Amino acid sequence: MSEQPENKPTTPKEQAAKKVAFYDRLKEELEKNTDWPTKYMYKFIVPNQDDNVAKVEQRFGNQEIDLKKNYSKTGKYVSITVVTEEANPDAVINRYKSMEGIDGLVAL
Repeated sequence: MSEQPENKPTTPKEQAAKKVAFYDRLKEELEKNTDWPTKYMYKFIVPNQDDNVAKVEQRFGNQEIDLKKNYSKTGKYVSITVVTEEANPDAVINRYKSMEGIDGLVAL
Protein backbone atom coordinates (compact mmCIF):
# COMPACT_ATOMS: atom_id res chain seq x y z
CA MET A 1 0.00 0.00 0.00
CA SER A 2 1.52 3.31 -1.02
CA GLU A 3 1.22 6.49 0.98
CA GLN A 4 -0.69 9.39 -0.49
CA PRO A 5 1.13 12.71 -0.45
CA GLU A 6 -0.42 15.33 1.78
CA ASN A 7 -1.93 18.40 0.17
CA LYS A 8 -0.56 20.65 2.89
CA PRO A 9 1.89 23.32 1.74
CA THR A 10 5.28 22.74 3.29
CA THR A 11 6.97 26.12 3.11
CA PRO A 12 5.77 29.53 4.26
CA LYS A 13 5.86 30.68 0.63
CA GLU A 14 3.60 27.77 -0.42
CA GLN A 15 1.25 28.46 2.49
CA ALA A 16 1.03 32.14 1.53
CA ALA A 17 0.34 31.26 -2.11
CA LYS A 18 -2.42 28.86 -1.10
CA LYS A 19 -4.01 31.52 1.12
CA VAL A 20 -3.90 34.11 -1.71
CA ALA A 21 -5.49 31.63 -4.11
CA PHE A 22 -8.24 30.85 -1.59
CA TYR A 23 -9.11 34.53 -1.09
CA ASP A 24 -9.02 35.16 -4.86
CA ARG A 25 -11.53 32.33 -5.42
CA LEU A 26 -13.71 33.56 -2.57
CA LYS A 27 -13.78 37.09 -3.95
CA GLU A 28 -14.70 35.83 -7.41
CA GLU A 29 -17.57 33.74 -6.02
CA LEU A 30 -18.86 36.58 -3.84
CA GLU A 31 -18.80 39.03 -6.76
CA LYS A 32 -20.57 36.58 -9.04
CA ASN A 33 -23.25 35.33 -6.65
CA THR A 34 -24.10 38.18 -4.29
CA ASP A 35 -25.72 41.60 -4.59
CA TRP A 36 -23.88 44.14 -2.43
CA PRO A 37 -24.31 45.45 0.22
CA THR A 38 -25.76 42.37 1.90
CA LYS A 39 -26.24 40.59 5.19
CA TYR A 40 -23.38 38.09 5.37
CA MET A 41 -23.21 35.04 7.64
CA TYR A 42 -19.86 34.03 9.11
CA LYS A 43 -19.38 30.67 10.81
CA PHE A 44 -16.42 29.89 13.02
CA ILE A 45 -15.40 27.10 15.38
CA VAL A 46 -12.99 27.91 18.19
CA PRO A 47 -11.64 26.08 21.22
CA ASN A 48 -13.69 27.04 24.28
CA GLN A 49 -10.79 28.78 26.02
CA ASP A 50 -8.87 32.02 26.31
CA ASP A 51 -11.89 34.24 25.65
CA ASN A 52 -12.00 33.10 22.00
CA VAL A 53 -15.65 34.10 21.60
CA ALA A 54 -14.79 37.60 22.84
CA LYS A 55 -11.84 37.74 20.43
CA VAL A 56 -14.13 36.92 17.50
CA GLU A 57 -16.67 39.51 18.65
CA GLN A 58 -13.95 42.16 19.04
CA ARG A 59 -12.92 41.71 15.39
CA PHE A 60 -16.29 43.21 14.40
CA GLY A 61 -15.58 46.40 16.37
CA ASN A 62 -18.68 48.47 16.98
CA GLN A 63 -20.45 47.10 13.90
CA GLU A 64 -23.95 45.81 14.64
CA ILE A 65 -23.93 42.01 14.65
CA ASP A 66 -26.23 39.11 15.45
CA LEU A 67 -24.04 36.53 17.26
CA LYS A 68 -25.10 33.01 18.22
CA LYS A 69 -23.02 30.40 20.08
CA ASN A 70 -23.41 26.65 20.18
CA TYR A 71 -21.17 24.53 22.42
CA SER A 72 -19.98 21.04 21.49
CA LYS A 73 -21.18 18.06 23.55
CA THR A 74 -17.95 17.97 25.49
CA GLY A 75 -17.74 21.75 25.83
CA LYS A 76 -14.28 21.82 24.24
CA TYR A 77 -15.41 23.86 21.22
CA VAL A 78 -17.78 26.69 20.44
CA SER A 79 -19.50 27.20 17.10
CA ILE A 80 -20.05 30.91 16.46
CA THR A 81 -22.43 32.30 13.85
CA VAL A 82 -22.29 36.02 13.15
CA VAL A 83 -24.61 37.85 10.76
CA THR A 84 -23.81 41.42 9.82
CA GLU A 85 -24.15 43.86 6.94
CA GLU A 86 -21.12 43.92 4.64
CA ALA A 87 -20.50 46.45 1.88
CA ASN A 88 -18.58 44.31 -0.61
CA PRO A 89 -16.46 41.17 -1.09
CA ASP A 90 -13.32 42.98 0.09
CA ALA A 91 -14.96 43.69 3.45
CA VAL A 92 -15.75 39.98 3.86
CA ILE A 93 -12.22 38.95 2.97
CA ASN A 94 -10.70 41.55 5.30
CA ARG A 95 -12.92 40.23 8.10
CA TYR A 96 -11.74 36.66 7.52
CA LYS A 97 -8.13 37.85 7.46
CA SER A 98 -8.65 39.67 10.76
CA MET A 99 -9.64 36.34 12.36
CA GLU A 100 -6.38 34.62 11.39
CA GLY A 101 -4.68 35.57 14.67
CA ILE A 102 -7.13 33.64 16.87
CA ASP A 103 -5.52 30.35 17.91
CA GLY A 104 -7.43 27.26 16.85
CA LEU A 105 -10.08 29.15 14.86
CA VAL A 106 -11.63 27.34 11.92
CA ALA A 107 -13.63 29.45 9.46
CA LEU A 108 -16.41 27.62 7.65
